[in-house]
Amino acid sequence: MCRKCVSRQPNAQWPHVMRAPACAQSGQLEEARAEAAEVLRINPSFTIEGIKCLTVYKDPKDAEHRLDGLRKAGLPET
Repeated sequence: MCRKCVSRQPNAQWPHVMRAPACAQSGQLEEARAEAAEVLRINPSFTIEGIKCLTVYKDPKDAEHRLDGLRKAGLPET
């Protein structure tokens, strides 16, 4: 689903933000890094810290899993 959204909206930040950790957590680090590069191309000031306030999950472990994926993809913490 993320791949389809990225192909339809290549200049939208959120599809890339969703795909980067998904790829990273599934071991597709090259794709994850490519998605992270797209996030930073679209929004050079993107940080993981900045997205934490927008990441709401019932189980905090789920939020940490996504944030960890963003780190693995190479996105900056601050």
